[in-house]
Amino acid sequence: MSIGKYLTNFGVIGALLGALGTLRQTQAMPKDWRRYLIWGVWAAGLVLAIVSVAKQPEDEEHEERVKETERLEKARSKALAKAERKAR
Repeated sequence: MSIGKYLTNFGVIGALLGALGTLRQTQAMPKDWRRYLIWGVWAAGLVLAIVSVAKQPEDEEHEERVKETERLEKARSKALAKAERKAR
């Protein structure tokens, strides 16, 4: 796995830059559970961005399989229609 695909992904970049806003927001807050909750939400967003990059090849493979299935189904229906016309 290459780290470059993560560092060049706009979702990951946006999530990392979101740490700046989160830092600014939490600096003025009292040190209680709400501060940790905000950082937890930020961390969850970062994890989702990273996982989406990791799963991208699987999504592309699935899309290819769906397109191939649609292509085969279309060819099958054309062949059935041709066979029906021939049978008449």
